[in-house]
Amino acid sequence: MKLTFFYNLNWELTTPEKSVLRREAYFDLQEMVFDGVYQDYNKDNRLIEEGFYAHGTKSGIQTEHFEDQSIRSTIEFSGDDFIIWQLVNDKKEYEIAKGTGKFLLHYFYFFDYFLKQGILSGEFRNGKRAGAWVYRDLKKTKTDVEYYANGKFLDRTHFTNTDSMIFQTRKEITLSANAINTEALAFDKVSFASINQYFETQIAYPPSFQRHISYPSGLKHLLRLLTQAEVPEMNLVVVKVKINEHGQVLKTAIVRSSDPDTDERVLKAIELRQSRFVPAMKDGKPYPAVIYLPVSSGERWERMLKDLPAEWFLNVNNFY
Repeated sequence: MKLTFFYNLNWELTTPEKSVLRREAYFDLQEMVFDGVYQDYNKDNRLIEEGFYAHGTKSGIQTEHFEDQSIRSTIEFSGDDFIIWQLVNDKKEYEIAKGTGKFLLHYFYFFDYFLKQGILSGEFRNGKRAGAWVYRDLKKTKTDVEYYANGKFLDRTHFTNTDSMIFQTRKEITLSANAINTEALAFDKVSFASINQYFETQIAYPPSFQRHISYPSGLKHLLRLLTQAEVPEMNLVVVKVKINEHGQVLKTAIVRSSDPDTDERVLKAIELRQSRFVPAMKDGKPYPAVIYLPVSSGERWERMLKDLPAEWFLNVNNFY
């Protein structure tokens, strides 16, 4: 469906009366992700940004605008990669034009589950990464350097206070804190007690709409988050979760146990996320239902989450 979302200055979902930003976007109400074209506007109805999502992931050309509607940046996303084709600074000077130029910009990343901000400098040549890309923290201390030749990643050096290490993987970053909040469906906790309360009061579901219990970015995303409960590798905990028609968790119960300490960590991990469930729906109306959540960890579990469809994990018979 094409929906309109209302946000405060932190890009948290809020009421239309409190909003200063809005997004018009195609949205998948089953998996609870953006999926298709979107446009972001400020309170003066001026276009801020526009682009496309492929099932929750920015894909293709994304364009950011100045207040006068001229183009600030044009960035092409593909998987975890991006190309800056055009970048204009506040003085309306080109830093990158037609995929060529040097840039300096802020970036965001997660460290110990906390969002951190840093400064990235790098270069594109004809739409390909080139030379050394240098990552610094806000104190301008160098933390990482990636090396590229003709667009090909060579390696990354990570610096600590006393040492340095070579990695064969790039640093995982995002270019926009706004994107983190919008994609996670962060909400204004003064106006709403849960993400479902926003959708329950602000969104009109089609009369034919059907859905099982869901979670922002889908239930497989939730299962990946629950690996933080540190279930011992090759062990498995299965939790029965009862959710009412308002998306509220009424009861949780362990139906397959690992050990008391692990079970407690799993229940706590679910409790921390209980405000983010959305209820099952039939014919456009919510109803109470039960879901069984399998929780494990390790490389094998990660491969299963990657390779198997979400429906497989929802079948409790697969875990007995």
